[in-house]
Amino acid sequence: MRVLVTGASGFLGSALVQKLCQSGCQVRAVVREPNQSLSFPSGSETIVADICRSLQTEEMASDCGAIVHLAAKVHAIDDSGAEKDYEAVNVEGTRHVLDAAVRSRVNRIVFASSVKVFGEETDGCIDESQVPDPQTPYGRSKWQAEQLVSEYVERHGLTAVSLRLPMVYGPTKKGNLYRMIEAIDHGRFPVLPRLSAVRSLLHVENFVQSVLRCLRVSCFNRATYIVTDSQPYCMTDLYDWLRAGLGKPHPQWRVPLWILKGGARCGDMLQAISSCPAPLTTEHLTKLIGCAWYSSAAITRELDYRPMCSFETAVPELIAFYRGVTRVDC
Repeated sequence: MRVLVTGASGFLGSALVQKLCQSGCQVRAVVREPNQSLSFPSGSETIVADICRSLQTEEMASDCGAIVHLAAKVHAIDDSGAEKDYEAVNVEGTRHVLDAAVRSRVNRIVFASSVKVFGEETDGCIDESQVPDPQTPYGRSKWQAEQLVSEYVERHGLTAVSLRLPMVYGPTKKGNLYRMIEAIDHGRFPVLPRLSAVRSLLHVENFVQSVLRCLRVSCFNRATYIVTDSQPYCMTDLYDWLRAGLGKPHPQWRVPLWILKGGARCGDMLQAISSCPAPLTTEHLTKLIGCAWYSSAAITRELDYRPMCSFETAVPELIAFYRGVTRVDC
């Protein structure tokens, strides 16, 4: 089977292309710039196209048996992108990909969505039965794109599924986790207190396995699945594991939560006055102490998804990648 992968040069896309090629699939990788195909395995096919431009996507899915749609304007904690920018890429770009699938008679679609369709925090553990309530332009665009996928399923009889992903981690310089490792290494990250809230994460290899399952099963029992690691994580544990991985001693004391909250409020005021990013704000702190717990029981039960990687076992890989980047930058 030939699989079309949009967003193939990104963190998720490049890992997926590698695994698909290793599994014997033919891969057509969609990139926005010609130089983004340099790291793809030999034998994979690369096409240059911008999903926001319908004319460039018309024939990209010809002779393909499935599409994995990963291309997106992604969310970042300090992102200030306008809602129309998210709609242009995440909604209209998805429409162009779906139109290409219909024209080329590609029946199977796997769409990478986000748990941000549920909002920014959860009250305990939630599953697919939770009613979406996106709070950000990114979350709203992903929810709209999901609905678009479902609309095309009804209208054209596609076999399609949306995977709702939490933060995906692994060996990459992009994202908040790399900045967290860097801050811990340089002593700029506060020693976290023992926190009760937990957050769901997803290792990139577990993400790849979930996509492979979606490409192999005959049908889907539902329109969406949440995909996570096997267990949620306490942020204090993540901090302690990364600190140990960096070779730093176990902390002898921890910053009380009330001090962190006070520092975050000061950061809010500083950012409002100076219009410059503050190192700690209420939004940053919420990412650390808030609950974002999601259940992947449905995809485990119905598609036999079996996550093999965990954050604790991935720490050596994360630190080795960080050290390698640091040496290159120096």
